[in-house]
Formats: sequence, structure tokens, C-alpha cells
Amino acid sequence: MEVLRDASEKRTILVTLRDSMSSDELCTQLSHAFNLVRCSTADEALDILNERFNTLSAAVIAVGLASADDCAFLKAFTAERAFDIIPVLVTTATAPDARCAQCLDEGAVDIIELPCVEQVLHRRIDNAIQLKRSATFYEIESMLRRLPSMIFLKDAEGRYVFSTQYWHHLDTGGDPKWTIRGKTDADIRKDKENAIKAMEADKEIIRTGKGTSYTIEINADGIQDFVQLIKEPVFDENGNVAGIIALGNDVTESELMKQRLARYALIDELTGVGNRRAFNEYVESIPGSDDFPIAVISADLDCLKKVNDTLGHLVGDEYIHMAALILQGGVPDDAPVFRTGGDEFVTFVPKTTVEEAEKLVEKMRHTATFFKLHMDEAIVSYGVACIENADDDVREAIGQADQRMYAEKASHKR
Repeated sequence: MEVLRDASEKRTILVTLRDSMSSDELCTQLSHAFNLVRCSTADEALDILNERFNTLSAAVIAVGLASADDCAFLKAFTAERAFDIIPVLVTTATAPDARCAQCLDEGAVDIIELPCVEQVLHRRIDNAIQLKRSATFYEIESMLRRLPSMIFLKDAEGRYVFSTQYWHHLDTGGDPKWTIRGKTDADIRKDKENAIKAMEADKEIIRTGKGTSYTIEINADGIQDFVQLIKEPVFDENGNVAGIIALGNDVTESELMKQRLARYALIDELTGVGNRRAFNEYVESIPGSDDFPIAVISADLDCLKKVNDTLGHLVGDEYIHMAALILQGGVPDDAPVFRTGGDEFVTFVPKTTVEEAEKLVEKMRHTATFFKLHMDEAIVSYGVACIENADDDVREAIGQADQRMYAEKASHKR
């Protein structure tokens, strides 16, 4: 095997010719555009292909070697799927004959009659390489369409080259012959906001040559979907970003589950109101609120220990649940209620003064008279304070409400 190399970046082709002056002349022409791996027998050519198929762009073989033994070389070549992307071109020093026709039948992509003008020779080999790559590409695309994921390719301008799936998020105009090819996200997406985000992300990939992944929420046709997008740049032979290859996965089920779990993590299991974690998150958000003044109402059950000791903890749990219902029913829908301890609750009422909050408490006291615990009324103690503006100390206001609630609770024991 003889390897003819050039310092410049060239594709490598396998040349299988019997030694002769015409063979040397052909190799000289080829070497101006390609790196050559040269051999003189069909068996040697197959050995080289098996060893180096991933580095070879094409194979050029003389018709006598290609057609020998009923085209044994070509039959062995086409039987090996790893060689699918490599085109075989057959050379002949005479007018194409039956041997050439048989070579084409067995998988050769072109017949080159020698001598051939060098530029034409180079172009025919380039065209054969592109033809094979295109054919292989469409075979792969056909296989990828069988997968549930959406796999798509874009050029360096952000225009789609192909996509394996057309999901309902796309505006096809109802045209059965509609194609995504040549269109941008702004052209095809129903959700224009997400279209702009996608195009911005693509521009950054083209600019930096670095991939990215993110999940988007899509609301189209009254359906909420979540799609995870994994995007990577595609580089040309010179190392320039030529496009983007991407994978889109429908992660709606897992995202909705995450949201449910996140909500559950903030909910008190017994009462259904916010738990201590939710309370802390809400308190941290208050300084940035636009809902001032915000009334703070603290509430605490009376005699919970006695109920637990005499009637059992199951009844005690019902007592706690009653208190949550009383608070929830006594404040507006936009007022969050939190269980901050065993029998302690806090609610924040937006755009409400102390005086207005006191009226809400009175409403709760009245509601409590309708709740019975083994013939006794549910007794809840309350305390009220107010966060007037963003400069007020939120924790201090909560402390004031607690103090007033404990004072009322103490008065019930007298």
C-alpha cells in the first residue's frame, strides 16, 4: 500500500489500479485535489477499506479489477454496511462496455472514461461523494422518523434543513404538502414568544460554537406541553459552525410531576394550607410586594393538648383541620394561609389595614360557632398586626401579631 500525502486539508480516497503509465498519470491528477491511498489488487483494497473506512471519502478502481470474478469486489463492498457512505467510481481506458454496466448494477456510482480532464475528474468524484452522503443522510432521516423524539437540523442562518417530527406546535396552514425545509422558527411556530427565544439561543450557538440545553413550556391549541431541547453545533471541514443539530423530547409528564411535587413540598398534609417552608418563602418575598398594607393575622387553637389527651390525636387532628377551614373561609382568596406549628397558623391579607383585619377576625369568630368538637365550640385565639410598607420589619410585625394572639389566649384561661 502506498500513501500519497499533501500538507493541506484534503479528503482521502482509495485508488486501486494496476501499475502503468496511465495509472501514474491518473494518480497525479487525483493528488492535486485528494490524499491518495494506493493499491494494486481488489483483495488489498478490501483490506484497506476494512481498516480505514472511517477516513476514506471515495474509492476509485479500474474496471478490470472491479468486474473480475463476476464483480466479486463490488459484491463484497456493498455487503458491508460500514462502507455505505463511500462511493465507488470505476475507471475504463476504453469506451464503456458490458463490464461497466455490470459494475453499475453491483453498486458503482459512476464510470470515468480515461483520459479525463482533471477538473472534470475532480468534480465527478466530488459529486459522487456528495451523492452518497445525501443518500445515506436520507436513509438515516427515514430511520430517525421512527423515534418519538424530534430530531432536527438547521443551517447557519437558523433555517430548518429537516425535522423527523412535525408536532402540533407548528403552524402548517393545514397544507398536507407543507415542509419545514428552509423555514425559521418565527415562520412556523404558533408560540411566537418561544420562537424568538429559540432563534436567540441558535444565534448564540452559531456565535460561540457551544451547545446548550433547556426546557420550554408551549401553550398551543389549548394544550400545555413541555419540550426539552438539546442543541449542538455542526462544524464544517474548516472548523466553522455550519449549522445546529438538535434533539427535542416531550417531557410534559415529568415536568408536570415536578410541579406537583414542588407544590406538595409547600403544602401541609393535614390541613392543605401552606407549610412552614411555604411560609418562609412568602415572608422573604414580602419586601418586593405591591400589596401594602398587608395585614398579619396569627391564630392558635385553645386546649389542643387537652383534646389530644382526652379524645385522642385523631380528634386533635380534626380540631387543627377545623382551625384551617375557619381561617381560609374568613380571608379573601388572595390571602395565603400557613400552618407554622402544631396548632399555630398565620395568614397575610393584602391591601388590608389593622382595622379591616379586625373585622375579618370577628367574622372568623362567628364562623367558629358553627364548628363543634364533641358538642363544644372550636376556640381559636387571634392576634393582628400590619406591614405598612416595604421598609417595615416583616418578622417584627409577625411577632406583634403573635404577642397579641398569646395575650388573647391567656385571657381565655382566666
